[in-house]
Amino acid sequence: MSDPIRTKAHVLHSLRALLHDEDFTELVTPVARRADLGPGRRASAGLHEGRFLRAMIGPALRVNVSTTRPKVYEIGPCFRPEPPDALHAAEFTMLDLYAAGLGFEDLIDLAWRLVGPHLPSYAPEQLSIADHVRDAFGIDLRTEPIGDLHPRMAARIGADPGEPFRDVLGRYIALELEAGTTGRAVFLTDYPTGGDEPCARLAPGTTAVLERFELIVDGIELVHGYTDETDQKAFIDRAKAVSLYDDEQQLALDAVEAGAVPADTAGLGIGIERLCAASAGRREITPFLQSPQF
Repeated sequence: MSDPIRTKAHVLHSLRALLHDEDFTELVTPVARRADLGPGRRASAGLHEGRFLRAMIGPALRVNVSTTRPKVYEIGPCFRPEPPDALHAAEFTMLDLYAAGLGFEDLIDLAWRLVGPHLPSYAPEQLSIADHVRDAFGIDLRTEPIGDLHPRMAARIGADPGEPFRDVLGRYIALELEAGTTGRAVFLTDYPTGGDEPCARLAPGTTAVLERFELIVDGIELVHGYTDETDQKAFIDRAKAVSLYDDEQQLALDAVEAGAVPADTAGLGIGIERLCAASAGRREITPFLQSPQF
């Protein structure tokens, strides 16, 4: 393998160059945040008035979208309190972006144009989770509610039926869909409602399908993206139902309500070290974490 730090530098330069050409504005938002998102979601920092290290960039980035900055992005550090492993680190790098008026298919196209040049041996595919659910369980989420999908999905993977649907859905997708992406680059789309991205927009004309995607490359998530729900009540209700409504999301919604931020936005995030690992044919991010001795 070539020098991993040079590989990372090349990836970052490529991402910035494309976004510059697409008229995105690069921003820097606070790493240390006021909001405590609850147990296990953020690492605390011993700073003035108490702060928590961000686990994701998105909310503070979204409030910077405006008529003069309709497309923004940031590349910066994020932190997780859980123990590290081959694909997770206590400190890692994310690219997050937000854009006003960007449609869902255009968002998928942008995602591949960003990461595709670093994955030359892969051709992108799309797999609809809603179609899979229809074929596997006979429930058409485009026209029907979730119904009894929760206990049936739990039974399929041997999960406790009392486990929250959000967790059952995540495990089911990992076992039944992500595991089948060996040697492939697959955009998983049409996620059911009730998962861990409640801010995603309900797909027009559907009952329980979200405009959300994840790009899975050789079994590993590299990119996630979604269009934002423009119905604030629907967003709040869905987020509260899965215990993912927090102060930072409220700040973003307040900005939308005040007319400072457009409601029709879309965002995506890319794990930089994971992209570097995939481009080098590796299944661990450790070589791409700089200066670990500190």
